[in-house]
Amino acid sequence: MTDAKPRMMYAGLLSVAFLWGASFAVAKTGMAELAPLNLVVLRFFVAATIFAVILFFRREKSTIAFADVWRFVVLGFLTVTSYFYIQYTALTFTTTVNAALIVATIPVWTAVFGAALGWERVSPAGAAGIAVALGGVSLIISGGRGGAALLSSSTLPGDLLMLVNALTWAGITLYGREIMQKYPPFLTMAWIHIFGTLLLAPFAFVATPLAPVPLAGQLAGITWPTAASALFLAVLCSVYAYYMWYLGVERLGAVRTASFSYFNPLFAAIVGVLFMGETLTAYVAAGGAIVLAGVYMTNKAARRSAPPAGSAPCRGR
Repeated sequence: MTDAKPRMMYAGLLSVAFLWGASFAVAKTGMAELAPLNLVVLRFFVAATIFAVILFFRREKSTIAFADVWRFVVLGFLTVTSYFYIQYTALTFTTTVNAALIVATIPVWTAVFGAALGWERVSPAGAAGIAVALGGVSLIISGGRGGAALLSSSTLPGDLLMLVNALTWAGITLYGREIMQKYPPFLTMAWIHIFGTLLLAPFAFVATPLAPVPLAGQLAGITWPTAASALFLAVLCSVYAYYMWYLGVERLGAVRTASFSYFNPLFAAIVGVLFMGETLTAYVAAGGAIVLAGVYMTNKAARRSAPPAGSAPCRGR
């Protein structure tokens, strides 16, 4: 590989970090007109259509075993139907900065769940990293307040929902590990999008308490910022970003690729402050730095304590 190719790969992965960091603010823009559920339906209908076209032209490289279909259905429900609905609902109650920083703890929760299931080993250094990250989350959610002041915080419902969001993705990571090892990652994500969107399809036409007016009833009246938000999330944050991310894993390795995820909260903070009028308080900034330090410590310890060949595999990020 020439020197130019790694530089291009690094630039591509940095663009992914920016897109995923900015996605919180973009989703908020889309929800100015659409209910969270309707934005999820619109985003993933577009993304799944693009993925389906790509799989059609790949043909022999696009199939999955019939016995694995039910696993993809479950992953589609957890990853698309549930995860993003929780995330977008949380964003209506909290800031993009808080959301991005709390989501950054996913590797920590994955390590905790993996250890509880006996799939990962948590060394003393890893445990210290988990404790540090959780301390940072506590500081972000509390904003330096305690007791009654914390309970009256306007962002508390969204912060707690975003914490549930992070826990959900950690569970998805562990549940999907066997499928991700069996199939190429991009193929896996494509089918997860497709099955998740099929599960969402009825909500585009049927009114529910989650969206009293279904997407079909709102589609004709949405403005260009909402349409642009959905396209940004679908084309760039789903199709392009997943492709580039797993290309990075293939060419640079999982460790170097994963390091770019540390830029996500930074870009989220920049976009939130500059374009959403949010305030980056000292407590949130300090909590964010502590979270990222804890996540780094946890990941580093997990790599060092990876089991030898033939033993239970340790999740990589």
